[in-house]
Amino acid sequence: MPSGERIRPRTGAYAKSIFLEAGEDYSYTIRSTSPYAAFLEWGRPAYDMRQILRRSHQARRAQDGHLYMYIPFRHGTPQAVGFASVMPEEVYARARLLRKSRITGQYYEPSVHDPKARARRFTYEWGDRLTAGDLRAMGLDPDDPEVGRLVGLYRFEVGSPGENRSAYLTFRTLSEKSPPGSWVIPEHSGYRMAGAVYDWIKEVYPEVIRIALEADVEHLKALAGVG
Repeated sequence: MPSGERIRPRTGAYAKSIFLEAGEDYSYTIRSTSPYAAFLEWGRPAYDMRQILRRSHQARRAQDGHLYMYIPFRHGTPQAVGFASVMPEEVYARARLLRKSRITGQYYEPSVHDPKARARRFTYEWGDRLTAGDLRAMGLDPDDPEVGRLVGLYRFEVGSPGENRSAYLTFRTLSEKSPPGSWVIPEHSGYRMAGAVYDWIKEVYPEVIRIALEADVEHLKALAGVG
C-alpha cells in the first residue's frame, strides 16, 4: 500500500481496477471500475447503523412497533485483513469442525416502510453453533468483548457445491431499542491507492514530456536534414 503496509491475503482486484485514460489534449484521467472505489480510496466517517432501520426494506417491525433487523457479521480467519473481527488460531481450529449451515431458499414479503416494495428473506438449514461454553473450554473469556463477539458463530457453506469453501458468520439484532453508541461503525481512513498513482504521475510527468519533446525535435531535425 502507499503507506508501506502490506496486505495479506490480497486479491489485487482494486489495484487492477485503477487505470489511466488519455485525453486528446495530452491530459490523463485516473479512473477505477470498482464499485467500492470511493470507500477504499477516501474511507468514510463513523456512522450509527441504527439510522438504517428508518430506510432499509430489510427492517422488521416487532409487535410493540419498534423496528429491528438481523445483521450478519463475517469473521476473518487468522492473518486475514479487512475484518472487524479475526478469529484466533484456536477458535478457527474449532470453527472448522462445525457442521456447516447453508441457505436453502428465499422469499419476499412487503416492506414495513412501503407495501409496494418487497423485502427479501432467506430460509436456512442450520448447522452447529459455537457457544460461550466452547470458548471457555479453550481458555477464553466470553465476557471479553473481543472474544464475546464470536459467541454464536456459524460455519456457512459458500460457493458452488463441492468447492468446500466456508464463511464464518455471527448474527446480531440491530434495534431501535439498542443503546446509543452500541452500533457505531468506526471511521475508516481509506487506502488512497489511486491517490498514490496521481502523486506518481505528477512527479514523472514533466520528465516524460521533456523526453517526448526532445524526441520530437530530433525527429523534425532529421526530416529537415538539419544536423
